[in-house]
Amino acid sequence: MKKKLLLLAIILLGAFLRFYDLNWDANQHLHPDERFLTMVGTDMKIPHSIINYLSPQNSPMNPANIGHSFYVYGTFPVIANKLLAIATGNDTYNNFTLLGRMLSGFVDLLIVAIVFKTCELFERRYKLNKKVKYWAAFFYAISVLPIQLSHFFTVDTFMSAFVYLTFYFSLRFSFTRQSKWIIFGGIFLGLGIASKATAIFLAPLLLYFFVNAYTEKKKIARSDLVPLFGNMLLFGIVTYIVGRIADPYLFQSNNFLDPSPSKLFLQNLKELSYWSSPQAWYPPSVQWIHKTPILFAWKNLTLFGVGIGYMLCILLGISIIFKKIRNADLYIILAWVVLFFIYQGMQTVQTMRYFIFIYPFLALFAGIGFAYFPKRIPTFIQALLLLFTIIWPMLFFSLYTKPVTRVSASEWIYQHIPANSILLTESWDDGLPLPIFDMSSRNYIPKQLPVFDPDTTQKWNTMNALLKKGNYLILSSNRGYGSIPTVPERYPKMMKFYHDLLAGKTQYKEVAVFTSYPSLTYMGIPLTTSDDAAEEAFTVYDHPKVIIFKNESK
Repeated sequence: MKKKLLLLAIILLGAFLRFYDLNWDANQHLHPDERFLTMVGTDMKIPHSIINYLSPQNSPMNPANIGHSFYVYGTFPVIANKLLAIATGNDTYNNFTLLGRMLSGFVDLLIVAIVFKTCELFERRYKLNKKVKYWAAFFYAISVLPIQLSHFFTVDTFMSAFVYLTFYFSLRFSFTRQSKWIIFGGIFLGLGIASKATAIFLAPLLLYFFVNAYTEKKKIARSDLVPLFGNMLLFGIVTYIVGRIADPYLFQSNNFLDPSPSKLFLQNLKELSYWSSPQAWYPPSVQWIHKTPILFAWKNLTLFGVGIGYMLCILLGISIIFKKIRNADLYIILAWVVLFFIYQGMQTVQTMRYFIFIYPFLALFAGIGFAYFPKRIPTFIQALLLLFTIIWPMLFFSLYTKPVTRVSASEWIYQHIPANSILLTESWDDGLPLPIFDMSSRNYIPKQLPVFDPDTTQKWNTMNALLKKGNYLILSSNRGYGSIPTVPERYPKMMKFYHDLLAGKTQYKEVAVFTSYPSLTYMGIPLTTSDDAAEEAFTVYDHPKVIIFKNESK
């Protein structure tokens, strides 16, 4: 009974961290991907029949048919949220997002329980320490990046949950050879691909566990070849059928016998790949141009995704796997995690959310590390490590105990900036003030600086004219000054402009700064830490630094 209560307490902790203040942005829709999915979801209509739903050319649930032809995600999370929104009377722009965030948090919370069940399988088969399952579940419950992504309605948590469920059922099949687990695994991989196509990266790990089910003395008996290939075929068929039903628009036609992928989807992926390359002058990709492969991703994973204490537990767990447990299955899981991390870390775009589906496995390693903590090390050291590990999610949680910085900055603007002022903002960023009050009463005149345009004479003629005319300059995040100066060969003048602006060497002088750094002040502890060095997406959506400058020459 006590053990069940302990698991329940861990799940409740995970739920609290994920569901606290889901309306963190006060209905301002400050996450661009979430904003886009909400637009797609609210534009969707219920098909008049199953045939209509399955038709890529005619379905009113296909983004391409409702004005959103560039769509590179899976549609299943949006469709599921749409059906739930209609059923609960929440099919409005604001409520659709909030409901989506609840779903996002729920599927991620599910991973906490499945991490526990995964460890339980290893415990039964390989006599793993009984404490591992509790510690692993606990570590995933407090993982910072999953907590943050659970506060957004995006496809990442859905894909991650379905991928990990696929792994879990494949593991069960490997241990039992029962085909029912193959069916469950195929269902969830189909849902994973229907959420985000990168779910397919799990395939090598699945192949190992399928083959491992029939491996005895490091060989496969001839008599096992037929059931092995039969179950692999069953898995493929279930995955395909579920994937087609969950997201029919990944395919070119509604003919189930024609597996041809959607030409539009492939074209969109090709365009996305180009815009993400260093050769493209695409503003969101500027941040990636000079990032060090692998090391940049490692830094963000360690310092922000899980925290240093958590990473120490992971590394300890990995060393214990090699030194004490010595289990081939864990070796293979670790190899897949490392290889995927290296592969993704070598890509141009190393954004943290692309690594989300290795986090359950990292929790497993951390759980092993803590459960097998070396007895020769004093207990108080273990207690300090645990405290050090818990501090980071406690710091991060503070972000949801206070207003988002863009809302606070908008309130300040309404209170302190006179009506009819010319407010300069930056292209490719959310302009301020947000419409939290009736803007017509202030009559602000917004103008965008083309900061991401190439540093041409024409651009700077426009920039100088706007800077001369403007009354205030508002940097609503570090999107511009955080990425543009890292590419001096492209933006020599912009680099100097930002340097001078932030150093107070222009006619624009800083008058207000709004930050929401990870902090323990909400607990009465005077500890705050800056995360300005984190990858842009980690801060810019839910706690960007906002700086307001006044033109003192006027």
